[in-house]
Amino acid sequence: MPTYISVLKLPGILALILTLSACIKDKGVIETQLVITKDIKNIPTDYNIVNFDTYDENHIFAIGLYPNQDGGNVRLFLSSNGGSSWNEITSSFNPAWNENMKTVKSVVYMDESNLAFVAGNKLYRSYDGGQNWTPTTNGFQILPIFFADKSEDGKLLFIEDFNSSWATNNIYKSAYDSPVFSSIGTLPPAEGEYSAGRLYGNYLMLLDYEFDFFRDWVHGYNLSTGEFETMAMSSTAYEYPVDAMRVGDRIFLIRKEGKLNFMSPAGAFVDYSFYNFHNQDYYSGEFMGDYYVAVGDKTISTNVNGEWEEAINTDISGHKELFRKVKKINSDYFYVSGDNGLFFKGTFK
Repeated sequence: MPTYISVLKLPGILALILTLSACIKDKGVIETQLVITKDIKNIPTDYNIVNFDTYDENHIFAIGLYPNQDGGNVRLFLSSNGGSSWNEITSSFNPAWNENMKTVKSVVYMDESNLAFVAGNKLYRSYDGGQNWTPTTNGFQILPIFFADKSEDGKLLFIEDFNSSWATNNIYKSAYDSPVFSSIGTLPPAEGEYSAGRLYGNYLMLLDYEFDFFRDWVHGYNLSTGEFETMAMSSTAYEYPVDAMRVGDRIFLIRKEGKLNFMSPAGAFVDYSFYNFHNQDYYSGEFMGDYYVAVGDKTISTNVNGEWEEAINTDISGHKELFRKVKKINSDYFYVSGDNGLFFKGTFK
């Protein structure tokens, strides 16, 4: 039965309108139709907002890359009011590091003073709110890092990758406001090259690519037990996962070409729930507590009771937004970033 909800607004901008569909979950009605009415360009830039993090609902740290470039033009943004306005802090970033900014793999916002991100296989840290940045070293050379995130105990966790077939890779922890770190475990060498990670609770998901032979692996590492396992392997390039998380005994894989999969962690790459409503590329997914959401090119999709549904009406005239990252705020709300300064707060409750 139809239910009316309010329009979500950002100052001066009609952000988005949530309309409904008759999809029921425990909390009541979930709206699975989200209509984008115009560009929601809340960050005053044409840069693609490729990654971001929050330390509470209001404080956001976002990184933008110039469209159609893997690196070379980078902007850093901070918001203290939930994305209504932004301050650019790029002037504090060393332009010489731009050559290393091929991809932004991780963004970590610990508190107003302590920030970090991984790009070009280097971990950059700031202890003064983004005014100064320092690449992490072991005292002799810059460490090759491919992933960083906040651990459950409030510390900064990061992982090195020597891109070697023989060297193990350390998992490090550091106090969020200190450059001192220590190893808390090791990962075996990658089959190809570790490219991305995801920390969900005390469990790490690791994506591993061998680009020359178009193969990829999905590994898991339990920080509590030190157990490492390989859970999936694929030999087709377009099947590469771009994001993955473990929720209980279920693995959620986000892949290109409209592919969203659930699988058990017991080895073979098996699609328990396969979604290919369209061929839009996906980039990021999130578990909201009782439903899943995934974002990509012109698409936001939700899974409530085991079925994937389109949450974006692609037939709306003028719809052209490209989504890149979704991140949970709490059980009801999430933030979404995208190309050309796109950034908004959404909900499906």
